[in-house]
Amino acid sequence: MKNKTWKNYLGAAALVTVLFAGSVSAYFTDQDEKVNTFTVGKVTIELEEPKWEKKPDDNGNKIPDEAERMTPNQTIIKDPQVKNTGNNDAFIYMTVEVPCRQIISVNNDGTRNPLAMRELYNYQVDNSWKLLGTMDVSDESGKKVAAKHLYAYAGAQGICTVVKPQETTKPLFNQVTFINAMEGQGLEENTYKINIQAYGIQTTDLNGGTKDAAEIWNIITNQRELTERFS
Repeated sequence: MKNKTWKNYLGAAALVTVLFAGSVSAYFTDQDEKVNTFTVGKVTIELEEPKWEKKPDDNGNKIPDEAERMTPNQTIIKDPQVKNTGNNDAFIYMTVEVPCRQIISVNNDGTRNPLAMRELYNYQVDNSWKLLGTMDVSDESGKKVAAKHLYAYAGAQGICTVVKPQETTKPLFNQVTFINAMEGQGLEENTYKINIQAYGIQTTDLNGGTKDAAEIWNIITNQRELTERFS
């Protein structure tokens, strides 16, 4: 398995304004100038995997050694989380793209499951994150090759959790398990990536002050002109 860390930066739309309010009074001979200064806020985030990044990597390719030799049903530590490195509160989202293949999987008791399109890795999402939707990812021929999941750092009711400057979210998950697949299906000696992207946006002045995770994601989609549609 190969991991690729993405760092996405969504700058909150902000305005630098300097207002000059000059006042002259018939009762005073001087002119008073008042300057109101508004500074630009900044929303920047960093996608981290602290436990993953500490694992042994003898060949220095930034992929833990055990992730290069995974076997069916093997579980390894992987802990994507997002730090707010800016100076404004932020709402946080992550997408996780998991490769899929048409394969036969095996249960723990050795019995086979029918041939089906299956994700090659599974994980347990922390309850501090909420799944907003999933979409298929296809190759140039139109064949499905992955499933992409969208998560918001939000409670069960879909209300976004504020992440303050220098705070870090809880990990989206803490480990991944490679599917328990029958051998001889072409999975051997290949590389399969889990692609993770993180998004951050300001918490204030969003469509009347909304904190609804789905509504805010729509704002991000429009601002970034994203073509992906999750359902």
